[in-house]
Amino acid sequence: MASTISAGLTSGTALNMSGDTSGALQLQTNGTTTAVTINTSQQVGIGTSSPSDALQVASGGVIISGGNLKVTDGTTSFQMGVNNFATGYGMGTTSSTPLIFAANGSERMRIDTSGNLLVGVTSTFTSIVQGIQAQAVGGASLALNRTTNTGAVARFFYAGTEVGNISVTGSATTFNSTSDYRLKENVVPMTDALNKVSLLKPVTYTWKADGSAGQGFIAHELQAIIPDAVTGEKDAIDKNGNPEYQSIDPRNIVATLTAAIQELNAKVEAQAATITALQAKVGV
Repeated sequence: MASTISAGLTSGTALNMSGDTSGALQLQTNGTTTAVTINTSQQVGIGTSSPSDALQVASGGVIISGGNLKVTDGTTSFQMGVNNFATGYGMGTTSSTPLIFAANGSERMRIDTSGNLLVGVTSTFTSIVQGIQAQAVGGASLALNRTTNTGAVARFFYAGTEVGNISVTGSATTFNSTSDYRLKENVVPMTDALNKVSLLKPVTYTWKADGSAGQGFIAHELQAIIPDAVTGEKDAIDKNGNPEYQSIDPRNIVATLTAAIQELNAKVEAQAATITALQAKVGV
């Protein structure tokens, strides 16, 4: 302790206490145990005789310094305040631990150490998605609601440019992909569509996951005929050896089907004209 200490009442009810200029002011309990220390830099330590910040609490302590709050057990820590992680106000962990949000005593959401936002789940359930993953039991994982007017409830961008959206009206939902003429060049009429359609192999099937019935196409078979309608490659796997399944976008089949109908109609009309001409010759 400081070699000298003085205490007294001033200005009516105030109590001033000070040590000399050679050391810290310490408050002890049990005769020898130092409970509180105020060092010569006016830093306060509770449970520690050598505070390093404005307020430091030892053994699962709280540190307040420069507008920032830090809670630590000595190994892991959480902090919040101004300019903690970037310019502005921030909060988060400073060690390899997730940031967890709880309600009613249970975890409801977390940001893991890779920056994924997990809702209703404590660890990522797929390595394909890097961002938001949500899981629900007995209900939808995501609900989007537009309360006034019609329009988009979700917009999708690539490199800052919108490439699609999900829009709603009072009674319906539309899934839209960008198709403006100003985004296209080298536009030419589609040809040989009827031949492509004749090569398609529509099938019926049951899904392995739940045994439900389905109809459509096998992705890699469709890809060989209309590549634009299929995403992914046959038998692809990720870096961990897990399957990366192919997907089909039925919208990209519509143009081929439309062109095929037009080609077929042209043939029917040509045949009808030929039949009419033949009938005229024979007087039918």
